[in-house]
Amino acid sequence: MKKIEEQLESMEEVLSLLIRKNTSIENLIQTATESQEKTLADTLFELKKALKQDASAKQLDTWFSQIKEEIVRIQMASEVRHHHHFDLQSKGFIISAAVLLLSTAISVGVAISNYKESSRLHESNLKFRIARQLSPALTARVDSIYYEDPERAELETQKREANELTIKEAEELLKHKQIEAKNAKELIIKLKRE
Repeated sequence: MKKIEEQLESMEEVLSLLIRKNTSIENLIQTATESQEKTLADTLFELKKALKQDASAKQLDTWFSQIKEEIVRIQMASEVRHHHHFDLQSKGFIISAAVLLLSTAISVGVAISNYKESSRLHESNLKFRIARQLSPALTARVDSIYYEDPERAELETQKREANELTIKEAEELLKHKQIEAKNAKELIIKLKRE
């Protein structure tokens, strides 16, 4: 807690220092602009005075060139350059933001996965409860088999499922072959009639 307070105090000091420097820079810019404006105004006043006194063309050319130089110098002095860069603190901020974004994305993914798994388990629980209501003896036997040896129960279940799948595939193949035989028989009958 003290470390955070110390950091806040140091940040406040840095901010106050930056505000003071910014104010002094603004004052310097203001005085430089005023002095340039005064110089330009004086030059224009002298030019008007020279024009009224019917000065020579050479003198007018020098005055105009001085005015042009002052205008260019003022434009160059008032030009503001923006320098964007990354320092150590901003790199840390960007890395921290990326890490937070990545951890948020991972957390959302895990939460969605957990929600889906929870929904699936809830459905399985409901199905088992319905089976328990319809056939209490069968569900009691399933419970006893599972609680005796869960690994053996899983292996036995996988064997029975594989056997059932094989039987279904064989039945489908048999139906397919019967349909082929029937089609072949009809083709033979059709060819005999011709």
